[in-house]
Amino acid sequence: MPAFDKTRVSAAFDRAAQDYDAIARFQQSVCDSLIGMLPAFAPDYAVPKKLLDGGCGTGYGAGLLSRLWPDCRITGCDLSLEMLRLARGRHIHAVCADLERLPFPDGSFDCVWSSLALQWCKTPDVYAELFRILSDQGILIFATLGPGTLAELDFAFSAIDAHRHVRTFASQKETELALEKAGFKDVSIKHETRIVHFPDFHSFLTSVRGIGANQVGKARRRAMMGKTAWKTVQQRYETLRGTDGMLPATYELVFGLAQR
Repeated sequence: MPAFDKTRVSAAFDRAAQDYDAIARFQQSVCDSLIGMLPAFAPDYAVPKKLLDGGCGTGYGAGLLSRLWPDCRITGCDLSLEMLRLARGRHIHAVCADLERLPFPDGSFDCVWSSLALQWCKTPDVYAELFRILSDQGILIFATLGPGTLAELDFAFSAIDAHRHVRTFASQKETELALEKAGFKDVSIKHETRIVHFPDFHSFLTSVRGIGANQVGKARRRAMMGKTAWKTVQQRYETLRGTDGMLPATYELVFGLAQR
């Protein structure tokens, strides 16, 4: 997996922050699904007293959790200062922090929640760090992306070069192994593939940039693309247009729960 520049990720989300909630319907639907899985994932788990929303973004997930668990003290964290500004506008206590190096003492939380943020971290490191800040018997609840995500985009760009244009995401097995290595037990993983449809290539790219999935690390293509190259990419993507007239984008989702 190529090295990943967190500064670029932070900058990408800073740029997207103002319009994020308007274009983040997929991300919100994943967050909704993760909330809906709680009764099956953790039926006997007590309501947490202190929860960290890792990668809180604009605070959508923290808002849902505060309504579900009104007595729980929720702290959000995110790399993007602009995202945090919007989250704080929703009266969410949030700090700027990297999930791989969190500014909290050992055992600070009895629950860590993270929806579509862990994929921007180094898989072994982030789970070890989340294990560290959880108290005994604390639980980690998360949704992340798997390696089949945005395969259509890589297919389209393969018409012009051999570089990757989508982040290389950890597989379900790699995630399970990382959780076990970190020390988690009672690991429960669910896998799901979702296909989102777009009317045109421009709206698809707007969505991709809005979630930072165009940040691929140091193995990315360095030269600027010209109009001819972009036209070639778009034409190749157009070959995937379905009979419904829409362009598909595949997201491989990994939902998980693990206990410290």
